Amino acid sequence: MELARSVAFLCLLSFCSLRASGSNDALDCCLRTSAIPIPRKIVADYEEQRIQDGCPIRAVVFITVRNRRLCAPPFSHWVQRLMEKVDKAYQLKLWNK
Repeated sequence: MELARSVAFLCLLSFCSLRASGSNDALDCCLRTSAIPIPRKIVADYEEQRIQDGCPIRAVVFITVRNRRLCAPPFSHWVQRLMEKVDKAYQLKLWNK
């Protein structure tokens, strides 16, 4: 009986995860941004959040090396510089392959 409950819970958890990641629910969006600069050494990648995709605000979402998502204001000077540094590091990585 306990095994059946565990399996049912895992199936439900998988369904909820797929549903949330496959849509533009508010859970997938930044609701606010932070003006505190993020150190380059902890950033692995970034993505841009757009209103056209169903999110309430525009933001740049920096993804850290520990897979945390940090929301930043897209028009801040430090955000633009950090995006350029991440892009440059990615290009160098491609060239060195």
